[in-house]
Amino acid sequence: MRQAKLLVLIALLLGSGVASGSARQPAPERLTVMLDFFANPNHVPLYVAQAEGFFAQQGLSVDIQVPADPSDPPKLAAAGRVDLALTTSLDLVITRAAGLKLTAVGSLIQHPLGGLMTLRSSGITNLADLKGKKIGFSLAPEEPVLWTAMLATVGLKPGDFQLINVGFNTVTALLAGQVDAIGAFRNFEPIELALMGHPTVFFPFEEHGIPNSWQLVFVASEATLSAKSGSISKFLRALQQAITFTLRDPNRALDDFFSLNPDLAAPDQRELNIRSLLATLLFFQGAPCDNDPAKWAELQDFLFDQGLISKKSKLAELFTPALLPPECG
Repeated sequence: MRQAKLLVLIALLLGSGVASGSARQPAPERLTVMLDFFANPNHVPLYVAQAEGFFAQQGLSVDIQVPADPSDPPKLAAAGRVDLALTTSLDLVITRAAGLKLTAVGSLIQHPLGGLMTLRSSGITNLADLKGKKIGFSLAPEEPVLWTAMLATVGLKPGDFQLINVGFNTVTALLAGQVDAIGAFRNFEPIELALMGHPTVFFPFEEHGIPNSWQLVFVASEATLSAKSGSISKFLRALQQAITFTLRDPNRALDDFFSLNPDLAAPDQRELNIRSLLATLLFFQGAPCDNDPAKWAELQDFLFDQGLISKKSKLAELFTPALLPPECG
């Protein structure tokens, strides 16, 4: 009888110990993060943080979502439907001026990826060669303004070239000879066309009159910043760890990326994604730090001068350094 009571007591004590032990393990803090586009090598550090457990080490459960429409992420973040959304710093300045109350909390890619691209076979070797040529675009009014600003740096004025809306079939239009140049990302379309046997010439934004700003930043609404500042700070620390990991071991980072996105490892996609990541690596360096007010001011002044925004936001509304890792200064 005594032995039976002793066994019951031990069981109760063990059960109590397990219960109190699990009580000391709080449930993970949940964050939803929406990409700017379908998953691609621009997003590798996010998937590294997921696969290597960096988010989990910070006590986070992060749900990485892909938008149905690339224009959705900022709107969903502003509405509180997702906690964080990826967008370009350029688009953030434009949407903030239009009344969408979003603030950048950190970056993913530190420099512009965009620019104008031509086929090497066209004989175009500098921007001035685009005089009298056709330039394809897909997004108005931003792209026409950007291409016009770039061409102005070599003395070309509206009327010296023709801007043609080709929708989202820019590469097809270029290969078909419908246009002589298109907007492109240096870490994707030139690589894609090179693999197809069509070498290109690329003219980067920052070398031709467009401010050197962050390609991708994470934005949040004021309500989310107030309610989830601690979780966002932990997210950025995990992201910084993942970026360091990606720069140190890109092969393992690619394995992580492909393991969570197996369709991108298919034979017709794998080489393009490998080369794209290699072309992107240096652009991760320094993220998630986006706390340079001079760069934000330069970008906003440029967009104001070009007429893409009609009013300027306070810099404190565009970005907050409060949640960045200490290493950002």
